[in-house]
Amino acid sequence: MTQQPVPYYPEQGVLVREDALPGLLPPGLRPEDARLLFVHAHPDDESIATGATMGRYAELGATVVLLTMTRGERGEVIPEPLRALEVGHPECPDDGTALGRHRVGELDDAAARLGVAERFFAGEPPALDPAVGFAGGTGHYHDSGMSWGPDGRAAPAQDSSPHSLTAATADEAAAHVAAAVRAVRPHVLVTYDDDGGYGHPDHVRTSAVAVRGAELAALPGAQAGGAPADPWRTPLVWAVEGEARAGDPRPQAAVHGSAERKRAAMSAHATQLVLAEDGPRFALSNGVWQPFSALETYRLLAGDPDEAVPEEAPARAPASVPSALVTSVAAGAVAASVATVLHSAVWYSAGGWWLPWGLLFATALLLSVSLWVGTATRRVWAAAVPGLTGYLVSWLFAYGGDGSVIVVTNPGTPLGVLGLAWFVLVFAVTLLSVLVTAGWLRGRRRRAAAV
Repeated sequence: MTQQPVPYYPEQGVLVREDALPGLLPPGLRPEDARLLFVHAHPDDESIATGATMGRYAELGATVVLLTMTRGERGEVIPEPLRALEVGHPECPDDGTALGRHRVGELDDAAARLGVAERFFAGEPPALDPAVGFAGGTGHYHDSGMSWGPDGRAAPAQDSSPHSLTAATADEAAAHVAAAVRAVRPHVLVTYDDDGGYGHPDHVRTSAVAVRGAELAALPGAQAGGAPADPWRTPLVWAVEGEARAGDPRPQAAVHGSAERKRAAMSAHATQLVLAEDGPRFALSNGVWQPFSALETYRLLAGDPDEAVPEEAPARAPASVPSALVTSVAAGAVAASVATVLHSAVWYSAGGWWLPWGLLFATALLLSVSLWVGTATRRVWAAAVPGLTGYLVSWLFAYGGDGSVIVVTNPGTPLGVLGLAWFVLVFAVTLLSVLVTAGWLRGRRRRAAAV
């Protein structure tokens, strides 16, 4: 395999936006209730790219699950005593199968050090859709291998196996990912961005099939490991951030994990990398030292970090648009009508002073209902509907017919002053309810993600 003197590798944690989310979970989901599915291409990718994140959530009690698409049969071996396992070595006994078996053991050690609850390869239940199978007949995918392009970035190998991941159709591989998603029912799925981080063809293909697999898992008529399974919509799908771009408009998440736990997991992959003794650096078989970070950043591929919640908690899920619209209009119509009728009520004391209790009550009622609608439906726009309804009801009472005594807008009378004040307060309630609801949703998202 030809290598360039200075290959390109993205560096994690170099760009963290001020508005980056401090975690990957949907709002309102406790870590101990969360399930996270990481989909990687080869053994060692999970530790290098997401080890700090996996370890962090495992420490917090989340169920961390790992799906690895290949066994890394085409990896380059560093330790001299094991070099004969490398494909292309004169003493290599096979097409990389022996190296793949060895790397399975390394992956087991790394997964244990990260606190992974369950791990499996594509082709192993539950990452197996028997109705689709494997076109190559092997029952699993082989490492596709890679080469280094003239720009220092990874490129496809010239001698990939016909059983490799990139030789399979994307739909076939995605079906196996979908089976795993339906079985695990993750709240978060993590994979690579569409460039695979640094261009490795297996990483690029893994990104595509992971995203497609999440989409397929949400469709009815699904199978999981051969058994019927309910569809599952993964609330959030995140991509490991490869090359950080300041102009990337997608939401970013930054997870601070344990450098020690990540280092321990990386050290399990002794055939593939060497760790420096003087700091957080490592080198692959090309000998190029590169830093590793306990700060790992991600970009959102699918879902809404403001609204996504576990489907198994429907009471906490955001209402659908039709449901939110019906709720907000119905609640707004009742509250606005009652508030408008009562807004001009005044209490007069024996001492000659008076209290516009109706205006105060009407304002509090409309504001309470607006905030309830916004937080109950978890829709910012729904919080504005009661106020807009109140404005419409007030306008109809004031100008919909001659001689209305419910809403008077003549500033020359006390009732007129109250009527004009009511119009102003309806506008203020609408604006305030929108701002408060939006702030509440942002705060809820950040509190949930801060773990």
